[in-house]
Amino acid sequence: MVDVDLTVTINGISYPNPLIVASGPSTLNPKAIMKCFENNAGGVVTKTITYDPMQQLQPKPRMYLIGKRELFAGKLYSFYSVDLMSEYEPERWVKFIRDVKREMSRRGIRGGLIASIAGRSYEEWGKLAGMMEDAGADAIEINLSCPHIEGEELMGRAVASRPEAIRNVIKAVKENSSLPVIGKLTPHGANPLELAKIMVSAGVDSLVSTARFQGLVIDAEKLCVVSWGGYGGYGGPWQLPISLSWTAKIVSENLGVPVIGSGGISSGEDIARFILVGADATQCCTAIMLRGHEAISKMISELKDWMNKHGFSKISDFRGMILSKIIKLEDLNRRRIYRFLVTDKCTGCGICVKVCPYHAIDLSPLGKAEINMRRCDNCGLCSSLCPSEAITYALRETKAKQASP
Repeated sequence: MVDVDLTVTINGISYPNPLIVASGPSTLNPKAIMKCFENNAGGVVTKTITYDPMQQLQPKPRMYLIGKRELFAGKLYSFYSVDLMSEYEPERWVKFIRDVKREMSRRGIRGGLIASIAGRSYEEWGKLAGMMEDAGADAIEINLSCPHIEGEELMGRAVASRPEAIRNVIKAVKENSSLPVIGKLTPHGANPLELAKIMVSAGVDSLVSTARFQGLVIDAEKLCVVSWGGYGGYGGPWQLPISLSWTAKIVSENLGVPVIGSGGISSGEDIARFILVGADATQCCTAIMLRGHEAISKMISELKDWMNKHGFSKISDFRGMILSKIIKLEDLNRRRIYRFLVTDKCTGCGICVKVCPYHAIDLSPLGKAEINMRRCDNCGLCSSLCPSEAITYALRETKAKQASP
């Protein structure tokens, strides 16, 4: 195994690897932040720093896992929470950041420390930005994505539908700090691509694509909303394809700033997926919260293994590689050029017979699935759904080979 180079540089800041721990409970204080770096995080975003007392006071309880067995089995799960911003005053965070940077220097730990901030007024946004620069933060992330605040507030998702407010927030931050400014995009009730364009035109130095959605989880037996009883952020591995889609679209616009992929990461391969669609680095929160800080090292190790397997020695070797392979809707194949065949793996379960929209599959007298190619539309549902992976397909002119899972 060759030792790969995971280093990425964003806005002049060198990160030893592309995994940045996103703002959240895993970064709530200096001890938690140092634990991230000790487990090889390339960077860390502080829990969002604010003067707003409503956002500093956490609801209790506020975290709810959907799919506990799936989590521990390495399958899809959903995480629902209403975790708000940091309970500590900004003045205390100035000391926290100085302490962390001092400890990192003493121990020779590399990595970027990013301060997430949220103000109630443009003046407060500017004040917080200046404080974070004085404290020694490497960059500032402006929180215009979570929590899912409503109304005319100047923080969280409430700003997403007001372009002029977005521009004024960024202007206030840029005027009061020389640090790189990172804009985090919300996918909920907004078009992340349009938000990205607005933020870049207003002066952000990089983007994060994307934050979580808002959800509402109902207990149908108890006839109530689960746990704390209200709306909450909703994310998890199921979100990955949505986040990848937005990231690919944003990168393809060539906006001239680095893009940090986020939303649904739970493995080293997920990190690779974001880089394949052009992300410069990634952010992860939920998987680290639910599996502990040790998940950071595991995902980095998985990324190295993946790179070795595919012969990549550095991140730039595969960054954006998938973009040119994404086929536009108008160019998708519309001809029935594939032949679907049933292999001896078939158990005769009959699932394909039940689900085929074109009634092209029947069970033979021997209890095996048979496909009528005159009726078959080549939709691929049977091959994708077969629990035994018994249905294969290939171009009609070639020998059938196993379909990609």
